Amino acid sequence: MTTLTTLTTLTTTPFAVSEGTRLLGEVITWTCSGASVRYPDLIAALRDAGLDESVARELAPKHAFTRACKRLSDRRIIRQVAEDARFVRFQFTAESRDGDHYAYELETMLVLDKETGEVSCELPGLATLAQEELDRATEARSGADVTRVIQKLFEKNADLFPIRPQGGAYFCPAAHTVYVEKVQTMLGRLNGQLLRFPVPAGLPEADRSVKEAVAAGLTQLIEEHRKAVAQFGEDTREDTLKRAAEKIRVTRLKVEGYAELLAEEKAKLDRAVADAQDELRAKVAELTAPPVVA
Repeated sequence: MTTLTTLTTLTTTPFAVSEGTRLLGEVITWTCSGASVRYPDLIAALRDAGLDESVARELAPKHAFTRACKRLSDRRIIRQVAEDARFVRFQFTAESRDGDHYAYELETMLVLDKETGEVSCELPGLATLAQEELDRATEARSGADVTRVIQKLFEKNADLFPIRPQGGAYFCPAAHTVYVEKVQTMLGRLNGQLLRFPVPAGLPEADRSVKEAVAAGLTQLIEEHRKAVAQFGEDTREDTLKRAAEKIRVTRLKVEGYAELLAEEKAKLDRAVADAQDELRAKVAELTAPPVVA
């Protein structure tokens, strides 16, 4: 895996810096707030930017209806009361104020078909309104939805390391500059914005901050692997164990690939990855050991 990229080796670059300037990477942050994005527009933006469309999945009717309920709940309370393999039933309770207290009256029972996305109830007007809101929620994607798509893209194809505990701003190593460019193109088509701040090598504070951010991100990743392994039990499938082993292997490659960024932190991370591998081996041995005969 590439660790550092000399800017002049890239065929295209968004940064105007002196020839030979070496970048550790860049700090990026994005915004996609405002009006919602139509699902077909999100898919088209991903396709036009050469990105994986599968990260933007369609909303299941049940999840879309949960969003629709936010608009339907004006002066009423909506509660799920039953669910089976095909249908979900909701109770609509009208709320009204009578002097110094509130009164509640059963308005109707509404049924959602999870397969077709159709709703039905005894009040035709409410059924029509609920269907309209459900259809709108099925197609619309919020800024938070787009952010989750971006995070999935980087999770599968590049690396983002938070530079603040609350998230929202990330360090992305220089090896992924071209991929960041694609995400920027995608966001631009959705009237969003990606801000990029190059981080040159050789500045003590920049080197230290990058080292700490990357080390913290990889440490958290390794800890997630170890927690997952600790929870494996007799009902854990073999393919789950294989995926866990692959995730740890990929993390080990990341530690190797970012060795120059990590400096002295690499040795500590090497030990942590080795511990995670040992714990997985021990867990597999425990789960596959023949039963002890008394």
